[in-house]
Amino acid sequence: MPQGPFAPGQTAPQGQIPPAQAALPGQVAPGRAVQVPAQLGARQDTVDVTGRRLGAPQPADAPPAGAQSRALAAAQPAYGPQDDSPPDEPPEEDDDTRTGPSGKTSPLHIGWHAISRKTLRRVTVTPSAGAGLILGRDRQNTPVPLHLFAPEPVRIALVGGVWAAQLLIFRAFALGARVIVVTTEPRAWAGFGERATGQYNRLTVHSSDQGAALTGTAQMPTLAVYDLGLTGPATAPPLGPWRTQLTILRQLDRPGLAALQDAQLTLLQRLGGDEAALATSTLKLRPHSGQFLQFMADDMLALIGEGTDRYLFLGQTPTEQQFIGLPRR
Repeated sequence: MPQGPFAPGQTAPQGQIPPAQAALPGQVAPGRAVQVPAQLGARQDTVDVTGRRLGAPQPADAPPAGAQSRALAAAQPAYGPQDDSPPDEPPEEDDDTRTGPSGKTSPLHIGWHAISRKTLRRVTVTPSAGAGLILGRDRQNTPVPLHLFAPEPVRIALVGGVWAAQLLIFRAFALGARVIVVTTEPRAWAGFGERATGQYNRLTVHSSDQGAALTGTAQMPTLAVYDLGLTGPATAPPLGPWRTQLTILRQLDRPGLAALQDAQLTLLQRLGGDEAALATSTLKLRPHSGQFLQFMADDMLALIGEGTDRYLFLGQTPTEQQFIGLPRR
């Protein structure tokens, strides 16, 4: 019998498949069903012409099994009131129960993670190096803190003008400080506290030591400022915890050397020749340090004390310029 195409209306003999419907090698012919041999699988499934299994249908929303199912279930939002707090503390467990055979810890829970008390006891905190009022940055651009307030009394001397003192006070307000100014020139301080803080009782001005014996606390330390021209206070004011004394010397001369010697820290703006000589001798500075004090910029300050001397830039902010003005001595 010829193998070519069949004539119109002619059907293929029994046992033959028309060429247009014949399947290529490895395919299933349309309308035919095949039986998968038992040796190719654990069960024999009937396959239709599209390759779909005719076994029991799988529901579309059935969750996948195993760890993937648990992860998807945890990520799905739950309806009803939400509780973001972690569950009650799990019972005491050894570290071996929280690690697998490889030594790795078990996967984290979404939103919280708990460790055993045994592991928690191994957690340590590195002690802080301490902090304070940021006075400025040194020539390496490293922030220089000033420990202005402490549980024990602190005495600081400033050789410079009112501008440098008010910049220091402006930054001390951010620490919650109350300021008492004893001055022979009250006009230089009039309204400064109200402008800087919006409160009338954060800075008070006095012409003598009256009312200058307020106590301080860690939450509200006290800064007593003595702006008396060329000298410090005639008698050492009583100090206590969280109370700091700042003595301003408008010019450095021999009457003010006692204030430098009593101070734990000394701040210096740019000095004249005679002032630099007195400061070098009194503070036991190196010769080149005494020379540099005469050439510092307007926005620089020298910090002398604790066995070292540092020269820093004050880095005045636009807000500080608005309330205090540009750098000057």
